[in-house]
Amino acid sequence: MSDTIVYEHPLTEKIRCYLRIEHLSAQILSYRDIDDAQLFKPFFGLLFSLAEQADRGELKKELIRDLDNHKCALIRLRNDDHIDNEKLESLITKIDTFNFSQAAPNKAQLIIQQDTLLNQIKNKSSLPGGGCQFDTPMLHYWSHFHQQQRAKDVEDWLAPFQPTIEAIRLLLQLTRESNGYSSELASDGFYQSNCAQTQLIRIKLSIQQGCYPTVSGYRSRYAIRFIAWNEQPLHDIKFELACC
Repeated sequence: MSDTIVYEHPLTEKIRCYLRIEHLSAQILSYRDIDDAQLFKPFFGLLFSLAEQADRGELKKELIRDLDNHKCALIRLRNDDHIDNEKLESLITKIDTFNFSQAAPNKAQLIIQQDTLLNQIKNKSSLPGGGCQFDTPMLHYWSHFHQQQRAKDVEDWLAPFQPTIEAIRLLLQLTRESNGYSSELASDGFYQSNCAQTQLIRIKLSIQQGCYPTVSGYRSRYAIRFIAWNEQPLHDIKFELACC
């Protein structure tokens, strides 16, 4: 197990949304191989949360705009002798494969409403203890399907979200790789700085230091305060920082 932890904090609302969708999709995909159907119920809450995030009005337009901006930046690197041209062209081609229609409305909630099983589960999920056999008999029946059939259903439910998820993963990859780490020092556990046009703060910290960071700020100005795990006073903290 690595003794280094990477913390990420968004400084813009759209990056916050992208990170949440990435986080939700990663959790959802982990359910594909679960054999015990009783452990499967939290999956639906994750799916409904993903649908709410994916239905955010300007999401597709922002994705297209952000990917196009990254593409323009990559194209300008074509004449750089220090760049791996094969990897560069692969990234540009990958961006070109995402074909979103800006005029097409998001249909995540509509898909859930049209699926009888998902609609029944969602309608009962707000009840305390909702999801009992008498609340959702369809779910109880579905839970007795073979694991392979349930896995196929998961893939079918995720299919409408997949292009958006893949685009967000690529965008976050490009964002994370846009800047490297620098060594920094937080005096008495506190650090602040300005950083023009920053969207994402990445903090790399050794677990041996016994603390974790909290970040406040927006766009170009931010502050990092390290909190001791055991609530003891902190001295100077060495860490690595990337402003992406």
